[in-house]
Amino acid sequence: MAATPVMQLPVISECAAEGCAYNHDHTCHAAAITVGDLDSPVCDTFMGADLEGGEPSTTGRVGACKMADCRHNSGLECHAPAITVGYEHEQVDCLTYARK
Repeated sequence: MAATPVMQLPVISECAAEGCAYNHDHTCHAAAITVGDLDSPVCDTFMGADLEGGEPSTTGRVGACKMADCRHNSGLECHAPAITVGYEHEQVDCLTYARK
């Protein structure tokens, strides 16, 4: 039986959350982030700490999205070609989120 190919995870094209352990020079270096808390498109992977996380050679991607009402969401997976992460109302959100 042949394996089913895994979809290409959307790239985080820019991240403005400078206080995040995974952010270096506006680039996310987490292997994959999770977006959403059912009420807002927050970056659940955001980690405000004096630690440096992620792999410098990795460009972050969206692993899961809990925002079922987003037009880019299908089966709790993001299907946008790329997303931007930044501050919205003093929290770190997916700025590509668009309600259906």
